[in-house]
Amino acid sequence: MMLMWSTAVLGIAFLLVGCGAFSLPNVPDNLTKEQRSAAIVSASVAEEISREYLKYHRTGIETARLQELGKDLRTSHSKKAIFTESMADLSSTDQYFVCTLCRSTINVFARTFTQGELSGPERDDEAKKLILGLCDYFDVMTPEVCSGIFDLNWPILDFIMNETVASSQSFCSMLPIAICQVKQDEYNLTLSIQGDSPTESNSNLPAKSSEDILVLHLTDIHYDPEYAEGSNAVCDEPMCCRNSLPEGSDSTAAAGFWSDYRDCDCPKRLILSAFDHIKENHKIEWIYHTGDVPPHNIWSTTKQGNMDMLSEIDGLLAEYFPNTPIYPCLGNHEPHPTNVFGNDEVPTELKVDWLYEHVWSLWSKWLPAEAKDTVLRGGYYTVSPSQGHRIVTLNSMDCYLYNWWLYYNASLIQEQLQWFHDTLLLAEEAGESVHILTHIPAGDGDCWSSWAYEYNRILTRFNAIITGAFSGHTHKDEMNLHYSDEGYATVVNWNGGSLTSYSNKNPNYRLYELSPGNWQVLEHQTFTINLTEANLSPSEQPKWYLEYQFTKEYTEDTSPAGIDRLLQEMAEKPALLRKFWRNKFTNSDPKLAEGCDDTCLSQTICRIATSNYLERTRCKELQAILAESLENETDETDDNGDGGASGLTALSLVSLLALLAASKVLS
Repeated sequence: MMLMWSTAVLGIAFLLVGCGAFSLPNVPDNLTKEQRSAAIVSASVAEEISREYLKYHRTGIETARLQELGKDLRTSHSKKAIFTESMADLSSTDQYFVCTLCRSTINVFARTFTQGELSGPERDDEAKKLILGLCDYFDVMTPEVCSGIFDLNWPILDFIMNETVASSQSFCSMLPIAICQVKQDEYNLTLSIQGDSPTESNSNLPAKSSEDILVLHLTDIHYDPEYAEGSNAVCDEPMCCRNSLPEGSDSTAAAGFWSDYRDCDCPKRLILSAFDHIKENHKIEWIYHTGDVPPHNIWSTTKQGNMDMLSEIDGLLAEYFPNTPIYPCLGNHEPHPTNVFGNDEVPTELKVDWLYEHVWSLWSKWLPAEAKDTVLRGGYYTVSPSQGHRIVTLNSMDCYLYNWWLYYNASLIQEQLQWFHDTLLLAEEAGESVHILTHIPAGDGDCWSSWAYEYNRILTRFNAIITGAFSGHTHKDEMNLHYSDEGYATVVNWNGGSLTSYSNKNPNYRLYELSPGNWQVLEHQTFTINLTEANLSPSEQPKWYLEYQFTKEYTEDTSPAGIDRLLQEMAEKPALLRKFWRNKFTNSDPKLAEGCDDTCLSQTICRIATSNYLERTRCKELQAILAESLENETDETDDNGDGGASGLTALSLVSLLALLAASKVLS
């Protein structure tokens, strides 16, 4: 899953120390008037905060203006949501907070670097003092988390900030926040793509048969060996359910036996329960495992701890499914520190070769010897399990915005993408059908849009042979439809959800039925438990059940063209979209209580139709249709199973600017 935004703010701030002071460049042309205004306000406020805070840091004297700005910023964000949600999914007020604090922190670091505080022998101590001070002053996170993140990431960031090819204006603009974005030209990825693009949507769909293949998709296990029943499930840290309840706490704050909805990861017993149910009830041909085994304690990971967890889960998979091939890929939580993958230009002591070597020692029992070179080089590989079929597994950390090496020289990631293209070209020449495994879906807001653009170009070119893409990371039972530049539906990315309940979801796994001829996905089924019910009976095994079957719930046409027609139907029939939203969160009790209002529905359909965060042509078309449908919807046509439009609507940028003006931030 995504790394919390707070880590991004800290890390990006470090990177800008050596890059010069921040200056607001031209904002993108596609921003609305409201967004452009908010962008200017954010930059202006950030500049003022950085000046006032630096005075405070040097003198210990807190000016009245800093008190005012600090109070406004500290009280403007919903702290827990900011820690646990993708930045792209945050409310306007939370995004404003993230963008403004990012810019403020960068300005502070740039000034301390240029004026000497961070250029002497006490550089490390001074940098940590600044970060801990900012975290505390703006109530970003607990001192323990802030300190841990600094200690783990500073050696890497200290190197990058002195070597990066990027200019200072690029860093906050890479966040998936519209008001933070600027025009940037540092990273120009241009792949050499051979062949012609399609002239129509991909509608290839073989008929179902008794010979169809059953495949298991496991993702985002997030095993927590330190999970403790009865521990504190409402802590301030990004992950809970480890430490004892504070004295006098309400009993409702105690962690459940099988897991907990509240920002907690998987105890081993839940993993074993899932594996038991799968083994006893399904005859599967192979397993796709799309990453993220370690838990979300991003401030306290260790290299050995991560390796031990990877080995333990690998051992359990081999024990439960000894004769079943398993095709894994890396997630962002596998390395130490979290998210950070390097390349040939990375200093030896900062590389993650130890991780590539370790996973090869685990994966080699399932993969051919020729996969070793690319696994050891970058954690990616290809394999042909049978005649006419191929699996291509990517290390999607090349697109992850919190992989700090992107800020060092993002053009270096072109190597894997070109390998991907060349591998597909050979597969096409050999008449093979292809499945793609990747942890992060390209349309996720945390995936770098320049990478996503080139990735989509490749999918467009080879859509005729790609019969399925499979991912995780978001912890949501969902899908993303890829489109060509001309608007043709090309490839469906199926997201397996997560075995962890982090956050506010029920654990789940997926099964796919594939055509034996070309491996086209013809059906998928999601199995889950109700965590509330399971925790009421800790002495009994959770009741795993079939939550839904895709073709019965939505459509029998699982081709890209068929899914595009389904999206059209969802926009025209909001009740169907509400059903998708409920299933997306595995019908968890907290989400059902929260409900999905019109804004939520609009975001939901946009996410399905987005395979590059900055390219939303089909998204906007569907949102316009949905808006009209919602306006014409009557009580009779509204499916009230999720509470209809319950839940608060996020503040708009108009409301945000009004609030800022009222609090004199605009003065």
